[in-house]
Amino acid sequence: MDMCMLDITDIDATEGDEVIVFPDLAKAANDIGTIPYELLTGISSRVKRVYYYE
Repeated sequence: MDMCMLDITDIDATEGDEVIVFPDLAKAANDIGTIPYELLTGISSRVKRVYYYE
């Protein structure tokens, strides 16, 4: 089973709120020593994706 847990201790959030996991994808990738493409493709295909187009 795929799971993800985010610590929102100091954030005012309730069930159903929108969550942005990687607000700065390049920084997140750099922090773990990889590239943005590898970070995103490492997320299982079973995780639902929602795409927004502007």
